[in-house]
Amino acid sequence: MKKILLTIILLLLFLQSCTTKKQMLYLQDLDQYSNSTLTYATAKIQPNDILKIDVSDLNPVVAAPFNINVGSSAQSSVEMMKLTGYLVNPSGNITMPILNEINVGGLTPSKVETKIKDRLIKEGYLVSPTVLVRVLNNKFTILGEVKSPGVIPFTEESISILDAIGLAGDLTYSGIRKDVMLIREIDGKRLVYHVDLTTASWMSDPDYRIRQNDVIMVKPNKLKANSGGLIKDPIQVMGLVASLLAVVLLITN
Repeated sequence: MKKILLTIILLLLFLQSCTTKKQMLYLQDLDQYSNSTLTYATAKIQPNDILKIDVSDLNPVVAAPFNINVGSSAQSSVEMMKLTGYLVNPSGNITMPILNEINVGGLTPSKVETKIKDRLIKEGYLVSPTVLVRVLNNKFTILGEVKSPGVIPFTEESISILDAIGLAGDLTYSGIRKDVMLIREIDGKRLVYHVDLTTASWMSDPDYRIRQNDVIMVKPNKLKANSGGLIKDPIQVMGLVASLLAVVLLITN
């Protein structure tokens, strides 16, 4: 009986260590991808984006009509800027003062800046304008086996998957790290990517950077799925069972 208990304890400890190493650790081959060339993709403006557009000129007075004035007390409030910003409609258009309708869908912020600047000059409104465009409502949704699922805003143009997971408090022990799903809608199409977080092979691919409105899904492992969520941490459960068996072995010794 003692030999059987000891064998079970050793087996549980072995399974616990194997699970931690092979299924839990991120980027296990990171050294192989050291000095890899990085490529960054510029996010494109989509319907329902909210844009902040600032137009300036050497003469501030002539540039003022092209700006939405939200008042000095609201300049530091991102939420107020969202309410007064330019909402991109389903057709990819915004409506600016004087310039009226402008199509910005599918363009990068820098290309929108150039487009507005060219119109201001060609139509004779401003001589030497400066245009700054920024998306105010960047956010992603992360669901499943993470510590803090939900909709999370970010201020950068794009962030890495690891950044996104960090903002959600990391994956739980039950989360499958070898098949994290990234769902993206772009140009009227829905794309699905599968990411293996235990390898670093994906890190140089710009498609795996999180952009506006992306959705990350982390699936539970079989133990968590089959238990209906009752088992929160299978590794801790194995450790607890091993500890209990060790106590039993000591008592019966």
